[in-house]
Amino acid sequence: MRTGLACLLGRSCIGGLALLLATGGASAETRAVIVLDATAQMNAHLGGKTKIDTARSSIGGALAKLGPNVRASLWTFGGNPQKKCEDRANALAGEPQEATLPALTKALARIEPKAGRAPAFSAVEEAVKALGGDKPISAVLIAGTGDDCATDVCSAARALHETAPQAKLTVFGLGANEKAAAAYTCAAKAMGGAFAAVKTSADLDKALRQAFAEVAKAAPESEPAAPAKAPSPVPPATATALPSAPGADAGKAAATPADEAAPPAPATTTAEDKPAPLAPSQPEPNVVLSATLAQGLPLLDAGVTWEIFKIVPTPTGQTRASDAPLWVGGGGQGKARLPDGRYKVALTYGLATASAELSVEGSKVERTVPFDAGTIAAEALKSPGGDAAAGAFFILYRKAANGRRDEIARSSTAPAIFHVNSGDYVLAATAGLSSLETPVRVEGGKVAVVSMTLNVGTLAVRALAAPAAATTLPAWYRLFTDGATPVAKSGAPLLRLSGASPRIDLPAGTYRLETVYGAIRDVRTVSVAPGRTTVENVVLDVGEAKIALLSGKQDGICAVFEAGSERTAPPLIRAAGVEPHFILKAGRYDLECRTKNNPDLPRRAEIVIVAGEMKTTNLAQ
Repeated sequence: MRTGLACLLGRSCIGGLALLLATGGASAETRAVIVLDATAQMNAHLGGKTKIDTARSSIGGALAKLGPNVRASLWTFGGNPQKKCEDRANALAGEPQEATLPALTKALARIEPKAGRAPAFSAVEEAVKALGGDKPISAVLIAGTGDDCATDVCSAARALHETAPQAKLTVFGLGANEKAAAAYTCAAKAMGGAFAAVKTSADLDKALRQAFAEVAKAAPESEPAAPAKAPSPVPPATATALPSAPGADAGKAAATPADEAAPPAPATTTAEDKPAPLAPSQPEPNVVLSATLAQGLPLLDAGVTWEIFKIVPTPTGQTRASDAPLWVGGGGQGKARLPDGRYKVALTYGLATASAELSVEGSKVERTVPFDAGTIAAEALKSPGGDAAAGAFFILYRKAANGRRDEIARSSTAPAIFHVNSGDYVLAATAGLSSLETPVRVEGGKVAVVSMTLNVGTLAVRALAAPAAATTLPAWYRLFTDGATPVAKSGAPLLRLSGASPRIDLPAGTYRLETVYGAIRDVRTVSVAPGRTTVENVVLDVGEAKIALLSGKQDGICAVFEAGSERTAPPLIRAAGVEPHFILKAGRYDLECRTKNNPDLPRRAEIVIVAGEMKTTNLAQ
């Protein structure tokens, strides 16, 4: 449970992601495709920059690591609002299917986020199919929002894996909520890949650069053909580490540098009297790392991501940590075998980070690294001591030294859990139109329990044709603050609603509600109490009239007047067609209709409107 939460809230999946792309890049024939979100969500900020600017700079910087001859495809979704769920496009239109870095950079600069719909996975499907499924494909989806077009993203990913089994999918979620993160995690896993939740621009930059740097490192310059009938050798240990499971030693041999790796086992012989020798046993780790939230607390048993960097000298005689980690792992402990030297250890747990330096000098090193971190457990209540606010959404900000604040995490779980370093934060909670912010101080090893009372109630509106009507009317609603005059010149309403029985959470208080159904308009004041549901039945006292014109189904136009009024007065309402239809208040009215073939011979009748009923008037009789 902790491992999954840490992956969703923090950066604990990034190391595994780098391994995935490195594995995909090991084949000279692997084709790369980037699918980039171009919805309006990408205009939101991720730290100091918008998501789209972050994606542009990170993609360009990461691809530059591969050198000038790198080629990749680039697809987008969300750039054309009119296409909605069909909105996906090849951003390299007019260029080869796979372009070099200069062409990719120009294409990235042309992307302008606009649309609201996000057909993310259908864009992945189209991009993969365009490249063909007969060769390995490494697909990277960078999404600023969840897919709101696919019925089931995970099932769609399984289906794509059946048709293109060599395509791997990696997903970067830029501030994705947990629902989107869960869907993308399942989809990436179904296609042999991984999901990484990106909370800051530095996360995406680091993850992409590291991933593509591993691709460049892993890709061989050439692959000579194997000799005919050559025996299959036992594969040697790789120099890239697999993230180990909690308490497992899966990363031991992988942590051994390439120049000190154990030699491969001899080739299997076909002679009957010479059985194949066993593969050599993996070396024992000489570095064992543990972590704790704070000094004196129990060790963490899961959810920690470990990165070990070699400390190298600079040309000026100083030292620094290398750009790419030498070893990456996950779990309660980090276990690796390292040659003698100095190293920097970077670790994450949820949103908390820590680092330490260590020296390996021939003997086993065991170290416990404290995070100096605590936990925020937050809940949102409708009223003091009342029920939880359903659908509450939390945003966590970190206070900066210059007075600014940076968004670092979002959550819609109840309660919302954040593992963060000690310090001062601001937590915002929203439910419907109600919102509240509160400062939070986190101390090492402690849980800050935050209960936020939103003072919110629920307004449920029902429009009825008559007091005893069994069904509601599909009316339109506008909600204004109390005292505002609901006319066009008074400004925009707080919100608009539609449907048979809409519900909305609101701060406690009084509001002006406007209901519109056909030509009928009702305006009234409603009150909302904290922690309660206010059901407002809007009885419109309306009925419907349908007019059957002369035989032959002729088009016509009909007008309705107040009963007994002069024809020189303007009509209350007009309608046209083969069978004109009216929605009117209950009562008696005068009707006048003219047909297309006989405009000078109007037919007149009296119609009676009964609340909750539909009456048909046949002018042919």
